[in-house]
This record gives sequence, structure tokens and C-alpha cells, in this order.
Amino acid sequence: MSTKKLLANEARKMVTVKNENQEDQHLIESLVRGFYNLFGIETLRDKEFCLALKKGRKDFRKTRLINPDLVGKNLDGINLSGVNLNKVNLSEASLIKAQLHRTKMVGANLDSANLKGANLSRANLKDAQASWADLRNTNLSNTVLRNANLTGADLDKSQSILEAKTMFARFDHARLPDGVVLVKYFRFFLKKRS
Repeated sequence: MSTKKLLANEARKMVTVKNENQEDQHLIESLVRGFYNLFGIETLRDKEFCLALKKGRKDFRKTRLINPDLVGKNLDGINLSGVNLNKVNLSEASLIKAQLHRTKMVGANLDSANLKGANLSRANLKDAQASWADLRNTNLSNTVLRNANLTGADLDKSQSILEAKTMFARFDHARLPDGVVLVKYFRFFLKKRS
């Protein structure tokens, strides 16, 4: 058999295997989607999510997002409470007055994101990157900021920073609320005495 025929046969086998793998992956994805649907959790891929946003939808509680591309997106007023956004890139996104209560954002990228007035209470931002993020007037009560990088972040009027779990978080050059002092050696905040 000639070399060309051997290569053609191998190429056909590879295409067949690839098609079978794609079919298996679609089957697995359908089963997972069905499982989440049993619990009332909607599954949206990035295109479906973007289409829902274009139609004006703002409430995405009980939603599972698959590979969302949220860099620079306008998500003002969106409700993503309880949604898993672990390791999602939200850099330069606008999340003004967003509801992110109990949202999982472990390792998320929030660099230069605008979260002014957002509700981040009980959210988990462990290992998150939030350098130069606008966090003015946000609700950070019981927010996990452990090992988060908030270098240069603006936290003005976010008095609830006193209730956040900030162990090992970085606040270099961050703007803190009036009357709040960072005790650098222990990485916690104190209210200034008048």
C-alpha cells in the first residue's frame, strides 16, 4: 500500500475518533444539563448568556454559566447571586449595583472592574485579582477576600470592609473608607477613634 493511502486511512480514523469523542462529549453535556435542570438550575453557554443579556434579562440566579466571556461587558444591575464565577475573567467589566450575594468568585479576575454600589455580601473572592477595581460604596459584609489582590482598589464608603474576611489580602495603594485603618502586619482593619 502506498504512503498516500496509509496517510489517508489514518486521517479517516482520526476524524472518526474525533467525531465519536464529540458525540460522547455532547451526550455527557446533555446528561449534566439534565441533572442541573432537576434542581431548577438553568445552564447557559456564553452565546446563550449574551443573547439573554441583549434581550434585557437581568436575573441569572440559579444559572450555571459555561465558559462566559465577560471581559469589558456591561453587567450593570445584574443579579448573579449564588452563581459560580470561579476563575472567570471580569476585567474591565461594569457591574454597577450588581447583586453578587453569595457568588463564588474564587480566582476570578476583576482587575479594573467597576463594582460601585454592588452587593458582594457573603461572596467568596478568595485568590481573586481586583487591582484598581472600583469598589466604592459596595457591601462587603462577610465577604471572603482571603489572599485577594486589591492593589490600588477604591474602597471609599465601603464601611462593611470591617466585616470582610481579609486575611493575607493585598491592599497596597488602595483607597480605604474614611476612618478605617489597615493594620498591615496582621492584615485586618480597625475603625479610627475620633
